[in-house]
Amino acid sequence: MKRLFIIHGWAGSPSEPLFVWLKAQAEAAGFEVTVPEMPIAETPNITHWVNHLRDVVGYIDETTYFIAHSIGAQAVVRYLQDPDGVALGGAVFLAPWMTVTGLASDAERDVARPWMENAIDFNKVRNVGGKFVTIFSDNDQFVPVAENQAAFEKSLKSTSIIEQGKGHYSEADGVVSSQTAFDELVKISS
Repeated sequence: MKRLFIIHGWAGSPSEPLFVWLKAQAEAAGFEVTVPEMPIAETPNITHWVNHLRDVVGYIDETTYFIAHSIGAQAVVRYLQDPDGVALGGAVFLAPWMTVTGLASDAERDVARPWMENAIDFNKVRNVGGKFVTIFSDNDQFVPVAENQAAFEKSLKSTSIIEQGKGHYSEADGVVSSQTAFDELVKISS
């Protein structure tokens, strides 16, 4: 059976409408779905998030997939540098970033800094294989699209999609579902 892990972002939770909708769609399509609560979501820490993924996912193989939002996408990529397993089915990333802007406070910038400054070994990530899709919005207030799109395409050979008017894919932006993310999951898992 195909396994899907849906990973929320900074200050997010598994109960966000987008993730509840994605979980329901994926289960109806035959996936076994896990939507973990990431630790201390208000101040995400690389080590804590990667270790939590290691505990929750257990192993990866060609039937393992991820949908991850924002910083959750980077946590998945960092986890894939040294996973328990030999192959990956693929991942769909919503509003992923290697660089982020629009943070309101020094405390937010302090949380983001290690995520932007600690290097990722993309050769190791590519060695686990898998298909990657990145989905951006043209009006994301935190994710500079051109810069991040180029970074993911170069680093992961990802396919990119740019949607209009979805903001940062949050409930505050009016996003409670993503047919695009679900359709891309179906494509990469077929």
